[in-house]
Amino acid sequence: MEDSEAQNDEILALKSIFDDTQIHVNNSSHPTVGCIYVKPEVPATFDIQANKDGQLHKFRVQHLSPIELHFNYPVNYPSEKPPNFTLVCKWLRRDQLSKLCQKLDQKWEDDVKGQVVLFEWIQILQYEALEWLEIHGYLDLSWVYMTGQNSRLSCGPSDYQQLPTAIAGSRLVMKMDPRAVCDNQYEGDLLDVLCEYERIAEQLVFDKASHTCKVCFEHRLGVNCIQFPSCGHVYCKECMSSYFEVKITEGTVNGLICPEDKCTSQPSPGQIKELISPDAFERYDSLLLQSTIASMINIAYCPRPQCQYPVSYDPESNLVSCPYCNFHFCLMCKATYHGVAPCKMSSTEKMKLFETYTNGDDSTKVDMEKRYGKKQLISMINDIQAETWIGENSKPCPHCNAPIEKKDGCNKMSCPRCSSYFCWLCLTQLDPKCPYLHFSNASARCNLFEGLVQDDAVEVDWININGDTDDDFSEDEDFINML
Repeated sequence: MEDSEAQNDEILALKSIFDDTQIHVNNSSHPTVGCIYVKPEVPATFDIQANKDGQLHKFRVQHLSPIELHFNYPVNYPSEKPPNFTLVCKWLRRDQLSKLCQKLDQKWEDDVKGQVVLFEWIQILQYEALEWLEIHGYLDLSWVYMTGQNSRLSCGPSDYQQLPTAIAGSRLVMKMDPRAVCDNQYEGDLLDVLCEYERIAEQLVFDKASHTCKVCFEHRLGVNCIQFPSCGHVYCKECMSSYFEVKITEGTVNGLICPEDKCTSQPSPGQIKELISPDAFERYDSLLLQSTIASMINIAYCPRPQCQYPVSYDPESNLVSCPYCNFHFCLMCKATYHGVAPCKMSSTEKMKLFETYTNGDDSTKVDMEKRYGKKQLISMINDIQAETWIGENSKPCPHCNAPIEKKDGCNKMSCPRCSSYFCWLCLTQLDPKCPYLHFSNASARCNLFEGLVQDDAVEVDWININGDTDDDFSEDEDFINML
């Protein structure tokens, strides 16, 4: 067989084995040139570590970025000469790549001289490289962060380099193979680059595999599924899209957790954005911001109706300054800041005005509207009525202070704002992993079903003063069955 025919057959064979992302060949040029991206096989337990800035950074991987085998064919390959090649890698030093070059040369000379050899070289780089370089269990990249030594070990113009004592163990002079190239042309930190490569590689493996949705129990390819980051539970995108949309419509954005029983893993914002409509994501983003701000201390909203910007304030002062509209207002009465002067209207005065206005005749109301303004009076009345109703019909969540109304059902409550559990009777915050333990203790003062009428056994709902509901009766049934 002529050399040109053998070369063409080898390229066809390699293209049938590897996909377009693993091999690039230009056989229209003379000589034929190409690049093969070889991913080394990584042990089941393998870490990447580096001593960086005096601290040990370490993470586990199942994938390493490929070793690049660049090659071109001499005219008399394979009858007389092997392919010309260069090895390029981000995470191997030049001395390590030089050893691999020697290993490939040895394979040609000892075993396959006169035959095509690229596949044999690929096998060595994929299955024997780490063993040949005595890399067992972990890859130490501390050499990358040694000041002044990264360039000396990467790709200097000289074929002779002096290895650092910390790496070689002694100051030895060895010949660096000019075909060994340490690729340091990457953006950012090498540890971050390899960590990101691991994430992308794992996602590709996930996308190609088949998974069973834990909601609908149908088998789907990973590209049609999502995996919760912390717990690893897998669901199809169709089920999770409906689940996310319902939760966001109800306003329970803190309840966007893995549907698996007792699992608290949360999806990433990117996963949520991928599965819901733009309008729903905008609502999710807004509700999440409101929930976060509501849980923060020392936050007041600008009283201007057209602004309503959340403002942080100093608890030692009544002065609050809105950075958005530059309005300076009093923390207590929400009016324009009046310095050391007392607030113009106390709560007692407000209640007196409220009673006078609501119980007064038409002429009294007209006079009051002229003095205080009808809009301000109506706003004050609405606020007082709302505060009175909340005080009479709700209790505060012990975790975030959100007012909660108990419509019916048992006494284990769930807050729609922060998703914490608490006892309605004593307002004790309950263990999220076992919220019923508070009621099952023999010495417990609180009864799970105290105040529950017979009709409540049919359907139990929770409702807060914002109108959000949370049907939790199924959990009560599970608790009864455990007793």
